Amino acid sequence: MSSAIPRRDDIRLMIACTMGAMAGVTPVVMITFGLFLASISDAFHWSRGFVSMAFLMLSLGMAVGSPIAGRLSDLYGTRRTILAGFLIYVPALALVGLLPANRFAFLVLFGAIGLAGALPSTMMLARVVASWFDARRGVMLGLMAGLGNGIGASVMPALALWIMAHAGWRATYPLLALAILLVAFPVAFIWLRDAPMPVALPRVRAREVPADDIVFPPEASGAPSRQDTLGSAARRPLFWIILLTIASGAGCITALIAHLVPILTTRGIPVPKALLVMSVMTGTCAVWQVVIGHIMDRTRAGRAITPFYLAAFAGVLLLQSPHFIVIVAGGFAVGVAMGTEFGALPYVVSRYFGLAAYGRIAGAMYAAVMLAQGMTPVLMDMSYDRTGGYGWSLHAMTVIFACGSLALCALPVYPERAAGPAA
Repeated sequence: MSSAIPRRDDIRLMIACTMGAMAGVTPVVMITFGLFLASISDAFHWSRGFVSMAFLMLSLGMAVGSPIAGRLSDLYGTRRTILAGFLIYVPALALVGLLPANRFAFLVLFGAIGLAGALPSTMMLARVVASWFDARRGVMLGLMAGLGNGIGASVMPALALWIMAHAGWRATYPLLALAILLVAFPVAFIWLRDAPMPVALPRVRAREVPADDIVFPPEASGAPSRQDTLGSAARRPLFWIILLTIASGAGCITALIAHLVPILTTRGIPVPKALLVMSVMTGTCAVWQVVIGHIMDRTRAGRAITPFYLAAFAGVLLLQSPHFIVIVAGGFAVGVAMGTEFGALPYVVSRYFGLAAYGRIAGAMYAAVMLAQGMTPVLMDMSYDRTGGYGWSLHAMTVIFACGSLALCALPVYPERAAGPAA
C-alpha cells in the first residue's frame, strides 16, 4: 500500500527516517563499542573477552525487542512506537556513564539498551517508508537504511572519539544520548508520520486474511492483494526461506566483519590495509542498498536478489587470496551481499505478506537476524579456539551462502497489487 503525499513532505519524511537510522543502536552503540573496549576493561579490571559480551547482550536484547516493537506498531502505530522507543532508549544509553564495577549490571544494561533500541530501529523506520511508498519503495528503503546507517557509522565513531579525548569514556555515551534527544528526536516528532493503514485486521488464527476482509481508507492505493497475519505467514514455506537465508547470511557477514582484521593480519597483511578492506566492505554496503532497491523496484520476484546474495560466496573465497587487490575485490563482493540482505528484507516482507501485520512479521524476521548476528561471532571464536585458525569457519560460510542462494531461487513472483497511483 502507498499513499500520495506532497514532494516536500516526501523529503521531510525521508530526512526524519534517515536521521532516526543514524541514531539507532547499530551506528551509535555497535559500531562505536570497540572504542570503549580497552577503557572499560582497564577501568573495571575485566578481561576484554568479558567486556565483549556486551555485544552479545545487545543482540539478544534486540532479538527480544523486535517482535515486541512489531506488535506495538501494529496495535498503536509506528510513529508512536518509535517516539516512545527514543524516550526509553536515550536514558538507557546515558546510564552507561554511571555504570558501577558490577558484571551483572553491565550485562543487564546493554541488554536493556538493545531491548529499548528495537523500538526506534531501522526495522520500524522501514515500515514507515514502506507504507508511504509503493513504486519507489525499494529505492526509498535503500536511501533510508543505506544513508542512515552509512553516515551514522562514519559520524558516530568520530564524534565518540572526540568526546572521549576531551571528557573521558564515561561522558561519551551520555553526550551521544543527549545529541539524539536534541537532534534526531525533535525531527522525528515533527516530520515522522504514519501512512493511512488498514483500519482493522480480522482476528483469525494461522490462515490467510483475504484482501476483501481488510478495510483500506479511500486515499490508500496500491493495496496488496494478500494480507497475512504472523500465524498465516509462518505457515508458508516462503516465510521460512526468507527468514533462514537472510538470518544465516547476516550472521555470517557480521562474524566476518567482526573478525576481518585478525583474519587478514594473521596472514601478514598490515592493519591499515585490513581496515581499508573493511571500509570498502561497509561503504559498498551503504551504496548497494540504494542500488538493490532500484533493482527490486523494477523486478517482479524476490529471486532477482539471488546473484547479489551469491556475491558473498565469491567474496569469502576472494578474501583468502594472497594478493591484496583480490582481497579488496572480495571486500567489495561481501559489501554487495551485505547491502542486498539488509536492503531486501523489509522490501520482500512488505511485498509478499502485506503491511497489515508487517510489524509482527518483520519483528519475527529481525529477531532471527539479531540472534544470528549475536551467536555467529561467538561460534567463530569457538572454532578458532579448537582449530587454531579461521579456515573451518570460512569454509562453513561458503556452504551457507551457496545453500542460501539456491533457496532464494524458489522465491515466487510478488502478489498483484490493486491498481492506483503509487508514490
